[in-house]
Amino acid sequence: MEAALWGLLGTIVGAAASIATTVIASKNAASLQFAAASHEREEQARAFQRDTLIELQDAVHDELRAITLLYMADEVAYRETGTWGRKMLGEELNNQVRLAGRRTLLLSERISDENLRDHLKCLRSLLTEVQMAREAALAESTHIAAMSMGISVMEHIGTVLRSLYSGGGPN
Repeated sequence: MEAALWGLLGTIVGAAASIATTVIASKNAASLQFAAASHEREEQARAFQRDTLIELQDAVHDELRAITLLYMADEVAYRETGTWGRKMLGEELNNQVRLAGRRTLLLSERISDENLRDHLKCLRSLLTEVQMAREAALAESTHIAAMSMGISVMEHIGTVLRSLYSGGGPN
């Protein structure tokens, strides 16, 4: 009887060990699967941010160029009329400015870096001031400030973009 008892106990202990091993392996597999899914989501988010930032660089450049064309058109009209910012823009330039601003606005809202979004808002505010200026001197100083800030924003975009390529998140 003693051998049968030991045999039964051995079977029970073996089954318990097998069940425990299966539970541990299942937990480890679930943990690894969760980590892989989490890593995949993080990589997708980084890829989305990278693509958006690259597109945003183009959008900011296009908006800066459109505002410069608007400024130059106002300058030409000022020489002809003696008043600043009163002449209506041509339809093509008006659409160019509007679409460039819209694109920058939409893309900037997709950026996860709050400091960059704030920087873009400041730039867009200056660009609006250039458009709304009613005096030549104010338009000129605002345009110069906006172009300077535009360079700073482009550098900021580049910094955030590089941080994403190095595997880290935005600042």
